[in-house]
Amino acid sequence: MFKYSGIAFLVLIISFIGVGVTSDGTDVANEPEKAEATASKEKTKDDSEKATPESAEKVEADKKAKADADAKKAADKLAAEKKSYLTDVKPKVDTMMSLYDKAWNELWKPTFEGLGTTVDVYTAYGNMKQLEQRYDSLYKTIGSIDGSGLSKENEEKFNEYKTNMKNAAMWRGEAAEKARKMFDEGNYSPSKFDKVKTDVSYADNEMMKAILSLTSLEMALGVDREE
Repeated sequence: MFKYSGIAFLVLIISFIGVGVTSDGTDVANEPEKAEATASKEKTKDDSEKATPESAEKVEADKKAKADADAKKAADKLAAEKKSYLTDVKPKVDTMMSLYDKAWNELWKPTFEGLGTTVDVYTAYGNMKQLEQRYDSLYKTIGSIDGSGLSKENEEKFNEYKTNMKNAAMWRGEAAEKARKMFDEGNYSPSKFDKVKTDVSYADNEMMKAILSLTSLEMALGVDREE
């Protein structure tokens, strides 16, 4: 009985020793794996730190490329708009401006400068009637100029120009009408002349506003009238 008890005790001790050895062996075997995992994490961290500056540079490069592309697109759009204006709009605008001054220089100025000397009342009446018709026609023609090829902002400026230009033509037409009636009735009272001069002043103010609107538009488009 003691013999068997001793054997059992010896087996138990050997078992404990075996477990300890196995445990130590497992830990030793796992150490290379832990070391490898740690090294892998360190490498990943290093790679990430190295990649960060490169990624930032790429982001900046992409931003610059997009900004350059947007700038080129805007420049191309402006160039096309300017070409449309120079081809389709500006020639008509220049013609209207020329006709506006031409009618005044050919009919209004000679009439009042020569009145009582080289111009009689009948000629004066006929000149004012013709002048009134010219400005009525000009009023309608200015409104028909199409500026739809311009951007929304520039089209608004052009519409301002047209409105002011039409008003200028309208007031000169009004002045011609009042002068025609004055010659027809033979009434040259100071009050009649004042009414005529007032309409002329209104026309000049509207023309100044028209020129400012046109100048603003052409500056936005890069049009240089001195070229």
